[in-house]
Amino acid sequence: VMASCLVFKSNCEPGCHCVRGMPLILLCSSAWVAHVILHIVVLKLVVPRFGTPPPEEDPAQHETFETLNSRMPCSWFSANPVHCLRSKYFYKNSPPCFYYIRGREYLMKANRAIGQFFDAKGAKKA
Repeated sequence: VMASCLVFKSNCEPGCHCVRGMPLILLCSSAWVAHVILHIVVLKLVVPRFGTPPPEEDPAQHETFETLNSRMPCSWFSANPVHCLRSKYFYKNSPPCFYYIRGREYLMKANRAIGQFFDAKGAKKA
């Protein structure tokens, strides 16, 4: 969109092209297509060079969710605010699923019935 806006706004400016009608629409559309192609090429070729490669083997391959979540407080359930609110107000779990906030792990309590296994008191320091 930015490229097509640039072409449209620079139309008939001093020192720039001056196109009217359907050729202007085609010029703006081709600028948009070129911009999209450039973005796709950058995302496919340049961005992966800055990432870390995935590990050869999953380090938690033979670990269950319960053992992993008992050590790591952040899971899909605790990182989902809607799930935590539903646990507290709709299902009225006791204790409810606590929303994960980094640095506030000490407030989290385990509730095996709802699949929340992290307990700040029983967690080992990493």
